[in-house]
Amino acid sequence: MCCIHFKRQLWVIIVCLTCIVAAPLILAPIVHAGPKVIKWDCSLFGAPRGWTYPLERWAKDMDSSTNGQWKIKLHYGGVLAPPKQQLDGIRGGVFQSCQFCSAYTPGKLPLHSVMELPFISPHSPHDITAMVSAMWEHSALVKELETWNAVPLLPGSITTYNLMGKKRIAKVTDLDGVRVRIGGDIARVLKMYGAVPTLMPAPEIYESIERGTIDMVGLPWSFAFGAFKIHEVSDYAIVDLNLGTMACAFIANKDAWNSLPREFKEIHMKWYKNSAKEWGNEYDQLNKKWTELFKKRLEFVNFPSEERAKLVSKAGVVWEEWVKSREKQGLPGREVLNYYLAKRKEICGY
Repeated sequence: MCCIHFKRQLWVIIVCLTCIVAAPLILAPIVHAGPKVIKWDCSLFGAPRGWTYPLERWAKDMDSSTNGQWKIKLHYGGVLAPPKQQLDGIRGGVFQSCQFCSAYTPGKLPLHSVMELPFISPHSPHDITAMVSAMWEHSALVKELETWNAVPLLPGSITTYNLMGKKRIAKVTDLDGVRVRIGGDIARVLKMYGAVPTLMPAPEIYESIERGTIDMVGLPWSFAFGAFKIHEVSDYAIVDLNLGTMACAFIANKDAWNSLPREFKEIHMKWYKNSAKEWGNEYDQLNKKWTELFKKRLEFVNFPSEERAKLVSKAGVVWEEWVKSREKQGLPGREVLNYYLAKRKEICGY
């Protein structure tokens, strides 16, 4: 009997202790999980500059417009991937977005390289970005990005190239014997008129001009000349040459893009459609700043349109070689070149 009574008391104690322990859990308020925060890493090479300033504004706008639910961290200096491996990083999902230049990844985006053919690009910074956007409307270029598991993110690009240095160049014959820091197919055209192209890393240009190793340098006008202080060791700025540009822009990992909520994509696309204005205005402000500074110490030489036409005629040979090379790869080179020229006429009027 005592044993039975003891067991009853023990059971009552166990039940009471269980209630005491469980009570706070039962009475505690239900905590709902907050909205999911989507985090993106964006791989960039080089330091913050005119090309990336609009991208910084975009990242901030995506954060604020989504109430902090889409955060994009910009990684400068190639810490996530060097320029040559940006596409590889996108395809492997190492980061969700990046900048790229076709020239830094030769052979990886062969159709995109149409945008960096010599003397083919628009002259205006607004129009160059608008051209990238227009080219991304062509299915062949979209398909080319998809081979890297990539999709267009923002068409913000760089400006057209001009020359600065120690030689006064006002006609094509003035190029004869001039040592020019320039590369790619632009170099091939200048070489046809006697120029001696050479290519070196941008940080070496200042000293090379100062010591007389080279005479002239080609860089994106005008911010790149200012960034590397080329005006400090130069006498002339040759404007209106508009040598061409590089096929550069921003892309995203396709899986990361597809996983974004629909409303986030809609917010982003408003920015996308305004890219030409964003990048164009950025470069216009920089051009005003640097041009005023350059004119204090340099002679500005306006390259005549009739002389430039001679260079363009030689560039046509390079364009045709590009078409043949793409066609041999089984790619629609002729179609893409014709599409580019038609869109340029539509956007620029020439």
